[in-house]
Amino acid sequence: DERVDQRTCLICGDRATGLHYGIISCEGCKGFFKRSICNKRVYRCSRDKNCVMSRKQRNRCQYCRLLKCLQMGMNRKAVRADRMRGGRNKFGPMYKRDRALKQQKKALIRANGFKLESVPQIMSPVQSDYSLSSTIHSIHAMSKTLPPNPAALTPVDYERSPYGTPSLGMSVPGHAPLPGYHYPSFPNRAIKSEYPDHYTNAHEAVPAYMYPETYPSSSPPDIPEVILKLLQLEPDEAQVKARILSCLQQEQGKGRHEKLSTFGLMCKMADQTLFSIVEWARSCIFFKELEVGDQMKLLQNCWSELLVFDHIYRQLQHGKEHSVLLVTGQEVDMSAIAAQAGSILNTLVLRAQELVLHLHSLQVDRHEFVCLKFLILFSLDVKYLENHSLAKDAQEKANAALLEYTVCHYPHSTDKFRQLLLWLAEVRALSLQAEEYLYHKHLSGEVPCNNLLIEMLHAKRT
Repeated sequence: DERVDQRTCLICGDRATGLHYGIISCEGCKGFFKRSICNKRVYRCSRDKNCVMSRKQRNRCQYCRLLKCLQMGMNRKAVRADRMRGGRNKFGPMYKRDRALKQQKKALIRANGFKLESVPQIMSPVQSDYSLSSTIHSIHAMSKTLPPNPAALTPVDYERSPYGTPSLGMSVPGHAPLPGYHYPSFPNRAIKSEYPDHYTNAHEAVPAYMYPETYPSSSPPDIPEVILKLLQLEPDEAQVKARILSCLQQEQGKGRHEKLSTFGLMCKMADQTLFSIVEWARSCIFFKELEVGDQMKLLQNCWSELLVFDHIYRQLQHGKEHSVLLVTGQEVDMSAIAAQAGSILNTLVLRAQELVLHLHSLQVDRHEFVCLKFLILFSLDVKYLENHSLAKDAQEKANAALLEYTVCHYPHSTDKFRQLLLWLAEVRALSLQAEEYLYHKHLSGEVPCNNLLIEMLHAKRT
């Protein structure tokens, strides 16, 4: 077929010779990808990691060439480590099948109800083969105690969580200081040399996003129904902030005066944020149709990822590189965090800030955020689900909605859907590192015990 022979490489535009490692590509890019993976090459880009890839320019930046190979779908697992030749791909039949599948997907997109394959293979699955501990069975019972009005939740709903006097100094924009609540100042220490250039130079802060309100019932037809439903289920940020501040204030009034470190206070905030996440999940479409056991398995698998993603989205709204906005509305300077936190925590915070910058460059909006958050919840990595088909259906519908939305609203960013899923893999990697860090802190006695955060932390390790 002459039309088949004229197909171009998805990486550089050269004449394609077949399906290599999962995508249509030329012999040059095929060989480059194989050498890079087999030899475990580590490349660097001397520019902005967005070099143009063409037949003439593909050899100028190996970093960007390999990045594009992965972005376009080349599968590193398909490369034989022993360099043995695999079965030869006959281009015609396989391309025709690939082309037919793509045409079917496009037709189903127009019909607003197609099924899409899961996250690209670049994302490594998380091991979630663990047995359920006896303590985790109380999560659903505890989540049932959450009142319909988030602002009504008080520490009475979680009596085992002993709050003490914090030792954290913060400025609190948007509300008055808590009566009788003391915030000693951070030491003012110069540590700028520890940060990468994009955190230390005096650039203006990245402008904060201004997200539109949820669409009314007479919403535009180009917003998928799944996304509209997810927008309606989003918790009110002001209520969540008020709830957590109220919890801290009321615990202060109960006479529990043990002094918490800065890290301990952050754990308390994360614990209360986790309650909001559980409440959100239980109201989600598809999720509320699952049995309690399946709900617990999904939450145990993704709780840290949802916490990290919640933090990153808050920083996107905050729009400042040199400070972090806490869930309570308090703004903390990056240098102040570095002055009290250790090197590992500093690294985690900086990685989160880097993710914020990347997602900002992708112009992630609120519609995409709620869809990605839903995809995190319904990860298909979870084993032994009783109703796996429902979870798979939920993820496929969310994938379809996200693809349809990005294609309709960002027509000039043709690869945005894939980019979002790839950055979701980075969020997962960061959350797993944060989980390990938190667990080691817990073993050393630095994390407040007897709370939902710790029960979730133990769920994967029992």
